[in-house]
Amino acid sequence: MQAQEHPRWTEIKVAMLVHVPFFSSLLFDMMDVQIGKFPHIFGGLTPTAATDGKRIYIDQDFLSKLKLPEAVFLVCHEIGHAMWMHMARAKGYQDLGFEGEPFDPRRWNHAGDYVINDMLKVSQIGEMPQGGLWDKKYPHTMQVEDVYRDLKDKMPPQSKISITIGDGSGDGQQAEADGNDGQTLDVHIHAECDVNDAEMRRAVQTALDQSKAMGKCPAALERFATEFLKPKVSWQERLRYHVTRAISRDATTWTKPHRRRLVTQGVYMPSYTGFGAGDVVVAVDTSGSIGERELNRFFSELDDILSNCNPTGVALLGCDAEIGSTFYLSAGDDLKSQKLDLKGGGGTSFKPPFKWVEETGYRPSALIYFTDMCGDFPDQEPEYPTIWCRTTNLKAPWGEVIDVEIEG
Repeated sequence: MQAQEHPRWTEIKVAMLVHVPFFSSLLFDMMDVQIGKFPHIFGGLTPTAATDGKRIYIDQDFLSKLKLPEAVFLVCHEIGHAMWMHMARAKGYQDLGFEGEPFDPRRWNHAGDYVINDMLKVSQIGEMPQGGLWDKKYPHTMQVEDVYRDLKDKMPPQSKISITIGDGSGDGQQAEADGNDGQTLDVHIHAECDVNDAEMRRAVQTALDQSKAMGKCPAALERFATEFLKPKVSWQERLRYHVTRAISRDATTWTKPHRRRLVTQGVYMPSYTGFGAGDVVVAVDTSGSIGERELNRFFSELDDILSNCNPTGVALLGCDAEIGSTFYLSAGDDLKSQKLDLKGGGGTSFKPPFKWVEETGYRPSALIYFTDMCGDFPDQEPEYPTIWCRTTNLKAPWGEVIDVEIEG
């Protein structure tokens, strides 16, 4: 049933309007709440609550056992997942893998719950129901990805769960989920989200303005919302994401169809296997304007790429006005134990590495260029992705640009 038909929903809404206007604004603006029995979602799982980032499903028997502060906490918890696009992000990681490894949705569920629950507790919003996850080791100031990394090998993985989103008639959308195994409050449904990032940002800004105007926006919640509106993502994190995305999309298989192409065009295309594959070309600017400090930073991040992104191989090119050195590396190679002399020191041209790829027949999933962007670019953009890691604010004519922070 729709939430407004349930006798407890009115008191939950009133409590949220009075005490947590930030979340009530998001609730009325963005969310669709349903209360009832949902066997097509929970199946053999413990029936509690679930969300796909737009809809919130609450089991009526579970809700009847909650005190009002616990019910408010639960609804705000689900809105938190939607606000941070946890389900959409999980869907992306399922398709591409996480830093070269298969994605563990159950670990992601736990990571998201730790961060959101701490934010709600610190903000004194409602009361966490029994079964909620909280650990002072994982405060709300942490990124979910960082908690996810820390939880590795600390909990057994859970097999994928297939569910149906819809009215329970069997005609709904098929999706995967991470299940409530008695240790979490909810089920996360990983499907294409009906809410895009721009819509959610607009709603969060409205909610933040309203709650601050009412004088009811706790500091932790305001910080949480502000970081959402202006996220601080490290350049290393962006580099890992784009490299993983590039090499994963290059790994294709004909064993199952690419569903979007099949539906829209009637064409049977290969789908992506993901989780790290493909070769990467790394070009390092060795011109006179690049010093030892910059090179050390470049090598540190190249070491990270080899360790975490699992490329099949890396062709490392040292280039100023021409290529002065070439090295071939494999995943797991430790750069600290190798002496790589990247010859250079002259002028700068970005053309030689792209020409090298063309002449050698090398087929990279991506080309990463570490540079200060002071040089001449190729006339044409290549077919493979290019990632410019720049130390200045000079622009590239095409490709993904990541600003590298060089510590003093």
